[in-house]
Amino acid sequence: MGINTDAHAGLDEDLRETGLADLRHHNLALVVDRLIDQGLPRASRVLDVGSAHGWFLQAASERGLDAEGIEPDEAVAARSADGTKVRVGFFPDVLAPDEAYDAIAYNDVLEHIPDVSAAIAASSDHLNGGGLLSINIPNSRGLFYRLAVICHRLGLRAAFERLWQVGMPSPHLWFFDRRGLVQLCRQNGLELVAAQSLDSVRRRGLWQRAHSDRRPSPTSILGVGVVWILAPLFNAPAASDIIHLVFRKPQSEPETAS
Repeated sequence: MGINTDAHAGLDEDLRETGLADLRHHNLALVVDRLIDQGLPRASRVLDVGSAHGWFLQAASERGLDAEGIEPDEAVAARSADGTKVRVGFFPDVLAPDEAYDAIAYNDVLEHIPDVSAAIAASSDHLNGGGLLSINIPNSRGLFYRLAVICHRLGLRAAFERLWQVGMPSPHLWFFDRRGLVQLCRQNGLELVAAQSLDSVRRRGLWQRAHSDRRPSPTSILGVGVVWILAPLFNAPAASDIIHLVFRKPQSEPETAS
């Protein structure tokens, strides 16, 4: 299964959108604010790779940024928020070679891309000098992931497979920790300027998020209850399963006259 196949037939897209909305709106507003805190000027040109429902684009536009997105999943792109600018296709294929941005964002997207190194290199190529690369991504050192690994070793595979999104249209292909992601970006000339966490879960929408691809069962009901109770623990910075890193491309050196 993959993007733009019949994998969506097993999902309730309305439930999935409702289940993610509160978490994504909260986190993506923080992401935009953090970019502005790093000196991103108003009216800067910003690209969201894998823009999904357009929530990051909305938050960026509300703060005066010129935001546009790229979304490869036709079914998801069709549900993008009104007024957002979205190209359907894959990054960087749908961009002209000379298109450049002041910031490029990956919001829960990089882990779905087969060639991560090529994606980071292309991002650097399409950033203006001094531009920012924002990546928020599941954390392999987060509490959810560590618990799922323990359960998997005990023969309880459901939580681990759900984290990897097995059987969904765009499964997770990678899990990173901060060190690995920093090393990858440095190899492409990008320097870390900020590292923080984002909420892993929000109580509102948790039921819909857990059941967008399956009917409720005693196990899933119990799991939702446990996560609802322990949400503050899962969202603590030391335990969060989402890390947010911001990198900067060096300013281009001025050419010297010969």
